[in-house]
Amino acid sequence: MAKKEEQAEPRSLPSPRLFPWHTAAIGQLRQAWTANRLPHAILVQGAEGLGTESFAAWLSAAVLCEKSVDGALEVCGACASCALIKAGSHPDLHWVAPEEDKTQLSVDQVRAACEKLSKTSFRQGYKVAIIEPAHQMTPGAANSVLKTLEEPSKGSLLVLLTSRPSGLLPTVRSRCQKLTITRPSTADAMAWLQKESGKAVSPALLAFSGGAPLKALAYADGAFDSLNQHMQKSLRDLLSGDADVTQVAAEWEKDALIDRLVWLDLWLSSLARTGIAGSDDRVTFPGGPAHLPSPSRPLNISALYSMVDRTRALKAQLARTALQRELAVESWLIALLEVLAPGKGPVARAS
Repeated sequence: MAKKEEQAEPRSLPSPRLFPWHTAAIGQLRQAWTANRLPHAILVQGAEGLGTESFAAWLSAAVLCEKSVDGALEVCGACASCALIKAGSHPDLHWVAPEEDKTQLSVDQVRAACEKLSKTSFRQGYKVAIIEPAHQMTPGAANSVLKTLEEPSKGSLLVLLTSRPSGLLPTVRSRCQKLTITRPSTADAMAWLQKESGKAVSPALLAFSGGAPLKALAYADGAFDSLNQHMQKSLRDLLSGDADVTQVAAEWEKDALIDRLVWLDLWLSSLARTGIAGSDDRVTFPGGPAHLPSPSRPLNISALYSMVDRTRALKAQLARTALQRELAVESWLIALLEVLAPGKGPVARAS
């Protein structure tokens, strides 16, 4: 029992920082707060790299801030409630995230937070629970949330964060007010990146980041260029026979595998578009310089898009379940060789 209680203790929150692309969502919340119509459950949905965690941190701090009680929804940063949040010890705030080395949110974690929402507030104000990422709740955890949504207690706010709303039960989604954090336009994102990084940023970096400025910023220090160069070399070596599937899979599995899969998704999509256009140009990474030569023969476009689907499926599996990662990557690479260079794969050579 002591272990379960420990899992539900409040933790230090991400910085409650707001970004320009949060403006519309903040406006909706402030309007609801002023009208005394803040919902008891909010589903905050947005892609990774848009700062949904810092948005939720701001929302929880604003709802609990003593200055918001009789005024606008704000974070003063000076009241006792704000001080407790900064210290990670506010008794009415409960943040639920996967435990170390685990990908799912357990029923014990979620149930403990939901139970605290049903009790009396320690500070005679709101009680807030944040669950992220909500799409990684176990079925039992999701049912605990559903019960809370069906019987909300007065003065409680449940915030679910997700980058994959389809991973939630329809009954959970339907009982929450949806608040979407949208990507900024490419022009706005590029301007923000240049201002934050202090230098010009390649459009390829934003494409790699799925249009999410915070993810792009994290790679703006040269990490993206390093990844880009390493992926080009790995594929050249694989296609030329200077490296085998086992060697490449072992390298990828050990370092930034998810980011490598994102890169491959973009590269394969670019390769397919080049094939559709019938171009003899070298295949380029979106927005970046030419890298891998186009194959000398026409490629099967359907097979390329099947590899895109397979890449996305593998990325999703890695996020949801514990796979034998290296074996999964080996299988993916064998399939890639069959598409790009039939007869060069391990199976073909063995025969």
